[in-house]
Amino acid sequence: MKDYIFGLAEKKDIEDIFALYAQRVRWMDAHGIRQWNVCGYLELYPLSYYREQCEHENLYSLRCAGDALPVGAVVLRRSDERWPDKAGVPAYYIHNLVTRPGIKGAGARILAEAERLAVEHGKRFVCLDCAADNAALNEYYASKGYAEAGEFVEGSYCGRRREKRLSLPDPTISL
Repeated sequence: MKDYIFGLAEKKDIEDIFALYAQRVRWMDAHGIRQWNVCGYLELYPLSYYREQCEHENLYSLRCAGDALPVGAVVLRRSDERWPDKAGVPAYYIHNLVTRPGIKGAGARILAEAERLAVEHGKRFVCLDCAADNAALNEYYASKGYAEAGEFVEGSYCGRRREKRLSLPDPTISL
C-alpha cells in the first residue's frame, strides 16, 4: 500500500496538476473512452480555472510520499448548481477528480480523503457526478458507497449524480 499525502494544492503545483488532466485525456484517447477527450475538457477547465480554485482553497492534490509531482487532484466545492435539492445542506461536491494513469488506488484515496475532510468539516454528504453512459465508472462509484441521485443534461453531457451520506460523530459523546 502506497503512503499518500493529501492536502490543499499550492500555487507552485498548478501546472503539474493541469498536466495530469492532459495525461488523462491522452489516456482516454488511447483506450477508446469517450469522455473528457471529446468535450473540450481542457478548454472548459483551463489552467486559469485551477489557479482560481487554488486561490479559493478548493483544489487539493495527492502525492506519493517522497514524490515531488502530484499523482492526483480534485476540486472540492461547498455548493453546486447541479444539486438544487441540496442547497443549504452541508455537503462537499467533488469535481475534476483526476489521477495519473497507472497509479492504482489513487482515486480511492482521494475519495476517502474528501470524505474524511467532509466529516471533519461537519458535512452531511459528499456528492459527485459522472458520465451516465460510463458503466465502469458508475460501478466504481457505487462500490465506494455513492448512491444514484438522478441524472441531468448540460449541453452534450448527460451526467449521473451520486451521493454518499456521511455519519458524523455524536457531539454529546466525549472520547
